Amino acid sequence: MPPEHATAAVKAAKARARAWMTPAEGAQKLGEFLGLGPNGLEPATTVELSEEQILGILEAVWRRGDAELEKALYAHANAVTNKYCGGGVYYRGLIEFSNVCQNDCGYCGIRNNQKDVWRYTMPEEEVVEVAKWALENGIRNIMLQGGELRTEQRLQYLERVTAAIRRETVAMDLAKRAESGAGAPPVLPGGEEELGVAVSLSVGELPIEDYERLFRAGARRYLIRIETSNPDLYHALHPAPMSWHHRVECLQNLKKVGFMLGTGIMVGLPGQTLRDLARDVLFFKEVKADMIGMGPFITQPGTPVTATWNELYPAVDKNAHMRSMFSLTCTMNALVRLTMGNPNISATTALQAIVPTGRELALERGANVVMPILTPTKYRESYQLYEGKPCITDTAVQCRRCLDMRLHSVGKTSAAGVWGDPASFLRSIEGLHVQGLGDSPALEAAASADFHDMGGTPLSPLPLHRLVYVPEDHEPPPKPHGRDKKAVGGAAHDSHDDPVPAGAASTAAHAGAGRAGAAPGALASRAPRLRGPSAASPLRPGAVSARAAARRAVACAAAATGPAPGAAAGAAPGLSSITANGVPRINVGVFGAMNAGKSTLVNALSQQEACIVDSTPGTTADVKPVLLELHDLGPAKLLDTAGLDEQGELGEKKRRKALNSLKECDVAVVVVPSDVLRAARSHPGSLSSALLWERRVLEQAAKYGVSPVLLLNVKGSAEPAEVEALLQEARQALDPSGKVPSMALDLVRTPLHERSTKCAEFVKVGARLSARYGKPLPGCLPRWCLGKGSMVLMVIPMDAETPGGRLLRPQAQVQEEAIRAWATVLSVRLDLDAARGRLGPEAREAERQRFAGVIRMLQDNQGPSLVVTDSQAVDVVAPWTSDPSSGAPLVPFTTFSIAMAYQQSGGNLGLFVEGLAALNGLREGDRVLISEACNHNRITEACNDIGMVQIPQKLEKMMGGQKLAIEHSFGREFPELETGKLGAFKLVIHCGGCMIDSQKMQQRMFDLGEAHVPVVNYGVFFSWAASPEALRRALEPWGVEPPPRLMAGGAGPAPTAQQPAGAGAR
Repeated sequence: MPPEHATAAVKAAKARARAWMTPAEGAQKLGEFLGLGPNGLEPATTVELSEEQILGILEAVWRRGDAELEKALYAHANAVTNKYCGGGVYYRGLIEFSNVCQNDCGYCGIRNNQKDVWRYTMPEEEVVEVAKWALENGIRNIMLQGGELRTEQRLQYLERVTAAIRRETVAMDLAKRAESGAGAPPVLPGGEEELGVAVSLSVGELPIEDYERLFRAGARRYLIRIETSNPDLYHALHPAPMSWHHRVECLQNLKKVGFMLGTGIMVGLPGQTLRDLARDVLFFKEVKADMIGMGPFITQPGTPVTATWNELYPAVDKNAHMRSMFSLTCTMNALVRLTMGNPNISATTALQAIVPTGRELALERGANVVMPILTPTKYRESYQLYEGKPCITDTAVQCRRCLDMRLHSVGKTSAAGVWGDPASFLRSIEGLHVQGLGDSPALEAAASADFHDMGGTPLSPLPLHRLVYVPEDHEPPPKPHGRDKKAVGGAAHDSHDDPVPAGAASTAAHAGAGRAGAAPGALASRAPRLRGPSAASPLRPGAVSARAAARRAVACAAAATGPAPGAAAGAAPGLSSITANGVPRINVGVFGAMNAGKSTLVNALSQQEACIVDSTPGTTADVKPVLLELHDLGPAKLLDTAGLDEQGELGEKKRRKALNSLKECDVAVVVVPSDVLRAARSHPGSLSSALLWERRVLEQAAKYGVSPVLLLNVKGSAEPAEVEALLQEARQALDPSGKVPSMALDLVRTPLHERSTKCAEFVKVGARLSARYGKPLPGCLPRWCLGKGSMVLMVIPMDAETPGGRLLRPQAQVQEEAIRAWATVLSVRLDLDAARGRLGPEAREAERQRFAGVIRMLQDNQGPSLVVTDSQAVDVVAPWTSDPSSGAPLVPFTTFSIAMAYQQSGGNLGLFVEGLAALNGLREGDRVLISEACNHNRITEACNDIGMVQIPQKLEKMMGGQKLAIEHSFGREFPELETGKLGAFKLVIHCGGCMIDSQKMQQRMFDLGEAHVPVVNYGVFFSWAASPEALRRALEPWGVEPPPRLMAGGAGPAPTAQQPAGAGAR
């Protein structure tokens, strides 16, 4: 990026750091404003709001400038986005194929009567070539946008271009699959194969017959912006014969034809009120919009609406006004996400025209789509809808590369290689209904909103402005708004591929002034936390030379804008990277009664005899995992479970374990055998009790956020009509609302290949509806320490338990992730006996000098550096990475266990930090569980095993000789919440969880939360045990700061007698 963009990105990161609020905090604040009371709104919950409630939020957040409510709204919208859309951002490649338009919309820069516009229409073959380029570069959805021209010639042009794009890109895709052996393409829920490039159109109002012709040609998505839901305001902007009612009719016709419907509005139009915007939100819901794009109104010289705007705002600071419209647009994006849940919402290019990082900010506030401009550069300047349009001189390659960097800077990744159909097209979301309580703050704010707009009409508008000035740290350097006419070629922005000039160092250093590493610290502060301010991620101590500090300031700015070329993509939530280790594995659980066909289904999916199949009831005795790869979905884990209806004590144990496994699933396949339904027909009213446990699975799935699907196993011969009737009976009994995908199949007599294919496609439907689908896992390294020029040091002690011939999984994962991100990786084996003085002072000093030589390599490195150590070595690494004289940190450090806990918990590191508070409340006899997710051979006689020996010793020393009841759990075994065993513990100390998947780890965190049992991570515990400062430093790279009460003197135990002076000192 150019220097001004890099500087703006740093400022934006700082603003986000201050504005960030956790999902729980956001839900709490927003729920109270809506009158729901404490804990009345769960995080990531959509809500059904009235016009008055929406108006109240707009009034309070935007007009009154309620900063805390704004934080809550954005945090909640982001949580809803992550829940329904994941962390992946869909790309829609924009091809502006023609600026020839017959309409005369009063705001548009290519309207029919706009002067000095060179008109063009791209040749058909050129449009097709751009679409083929998009496919080759991972963009599988393009938008053909052009001026409105209702002629037969234009219609035939669109038919030919659409058909050619589909035909040629599908052929390319099939050839590529055949060459790579990729196999059959995925089949979408509607039955269409996801091949080639999907075509979206934005070509205006047409008769329904023309829409049908374009649909037959291959287009499946269509965008018509309503611009405003107020008919009077619409008529003030559009001359006759254009009609608001006709435009709405076109939207309805597009739905009838079968298109995925896109629409949108402009925010800040002359004559627009906050009530208009509140009605716009409800309008989107009413027309069942699947794709929504909202952008601020930006003036374009020579248009009638711009003239009206200039009269309305004769002496306004235009830059300040446009920034306020930017904020209002973001508020609208968040409200639409909050109320609708799962449509695609675009981070429009117009936002970037106001704020250089506008699209990135929008992606954190409800949006999940960006539209790289693929139009050949020779046409772009002639498609100027508004002044200051960005990227008009960038090539498609530059635009795509720029957007990738922008996504990375906010912890998002592109969901490349998919069409990205909006989930709302298949299933709309019903939100929590909010009663219109008369005394709620939302309705009180709404009551005063109309006062400010009183007397205004679309034909005699009033200025729309805030009551308070709200400064934004993402504000760009002061300059006239719009395009710089003196720029080369009239470009609004320079190419994003330009190298950073040498002078950028001082700019970046100034942006990070105050404390070394301020910029990446702002980025790091987005890490989840529960209390206390977030910490700034460190780069260098003050003792570093000024020249080195300037170089690192540049690295700091680069870290804030995104990783260096080749760096790993960013994760969501938080600030870590993701790598190949972070490919999300989809967990699919299979549930049902005995002999329902569960094991048969698992064997069909895995295409092997993975599970024993027998007619004897109760053959499956335990949860059996089966690993496989599902084409176009990725790695998956199947969980075959015991029959839920088995009686007796053994049956109860099996059932409890099966239902407990549901918590770690992303998809729950509920198998219902047809013979149960047939038997119920002879006993009217018995079906409900016969499907008792299947209904329980669906209820639990809803509780734990698992995506359910319903499979009818057709046993015996049956005519298609009977099969459909049986499936309908099952739906009526288990899913009367019809929201759960369902399928009927004979799992025995259907040929193996057909059975396997149909089952796999059915499971994929559920997977794509799951909350985890498309959402990348957090990585195990902070993003700021990755990239070319970065250096990572792994400190690895070894003992008798260390396996030969390989690294431990956390070590291997950290190493692989750093290497993939182009970081230089160093490793050092630390002799802890020598370091702790057990072999004498000479041996200790020699080991310290050897370690100091490695640390000097990190100090001399020009880019970011990080030390990752084994948790048991924190008492040595913390002081040995500090200046001996001043105690100031020389390089930042963290632990392998903390890194794994961050990744496996989905970024919720604050949970493990808060658990430390329970240590001060332990009393003699309290039960403490030390849990490890692996089953390695523990040789306690030959070495100090970290879980069996070291942690109990530290706890005993902390208790001053009082005895705790310490228990252990290993591997996948963990006390069950349902039996009450888990709630008996006062504290759980858990390892990093590297040998279980993130679903299993997060299931444990969920159970501990329900049982109100605090949990601490190994690395957090050992850092706390070393000293409060060691704890602060170990958490600092993740942007998490321990609560102040834990930083008070006496937090950790006293140094052991074997520790040298200074090791573990507070």
